[in-house]
Amino acid sequence: MLLNRPVPFSFLLGKIKYETLAVFVFANLMFTLRHYVGLEFLSIPLAIPALMGTCISLLLAFRTNQAYERWWEARVVWGGIVNDSRTLIRQLLTFLPEESASARIVQTVAQRQIGWCYVLGQTLRGQPTQPAIKTYIPPTEQAGILGATHQPLAVLQVHADQLRQLYRAGYLTDLQVVQVDATMTRLTDAMGRCERIKNTVFPRTYTFYLQVFIILFTAMLPFGFVENLFFVEVPLVTLIGSAFFLIEKSAIQLQDPFENRPTDTPMTAIAKGIAGSLTQLTGESVVEQPTASPTYFIL
Repeated sequence: MLLNRPVPFSFLLGKIKYETLAVFVFANLMFTLRHYVGLEFLSIPLAIPALMGTCISLLLAFRTNQAYERWWEARVVWGGIVNDSRTLIRQLLTFLPEESASARIVQTVAQRQIGWCYVLGQTLRGQPTQPAIKTYIPPTEQAGILGATHQPLAVLQVHADQLRQLYRAGYLTDLQVVQVDATMTRLTDAMGRCERIKNTVFPRTYTFYLQVFIILFTAMLPFGFVENLFFVEVPLVTLIGSAFFLIEKSAIQLQDPFENRPTDTPMTAIAKGIAGSLTQLTGESVVEQPTASPTYFIL
């Protein structure tokens, strides 16, 4: 996620460098043909590219809004994961009897829940999950989770198995089991919503048509300068065309919030915050706090 810090110009230009170069070369070619080759008749009324630019602006606004909604939904889902992770441990601390065995159980569940947050984030980004499993999951449970096809779901199933054991041992009443299970159900729902966002592809035809319209608009723009602006024409065409391409590229990055890019939902940073909260609740001496990012984004 981009932070409230100056974003390097290289980051912005890097997303549209090829498009900017193409527009610059095309604008120079048209400028040469019109002013040095004697093809001044290569012109169209400025109202035509202006009208197309207005239509493209409306489409870009709609596209950016839809992409931001996907990104914001992902952020809301992870906000819910924060709340439900804290609620899960708080419920166990409240419901289980005050004894050393119960404290160890809650600490185990807390560490497993921290591991689940990291494993879910790494799975959504297509990154290795073994380091998180080795760090936070008890050794007796690691083999089953590592061998599972859906590792985050496997971690939640271990949660459920331990909940059943606590209920059969008489540590939890019927009502308490229902409440804890409802919390784990919300965690499962949040995982499913993340997977829906990840696996639902934004309509490719919409992206293709919008890119074609931007290219047509940029191609017509040099012909709309009836006045002789001379050396100002090329910078203007390049700047205006690049602005449209930049907005379109920004929407493309926002629509996929789980791709390990600076515009991602900060799942790793959120997981670190959850780790700090849960270790505080369980009274562990080592509390993992979120680390400040030295760059202009966090992941």
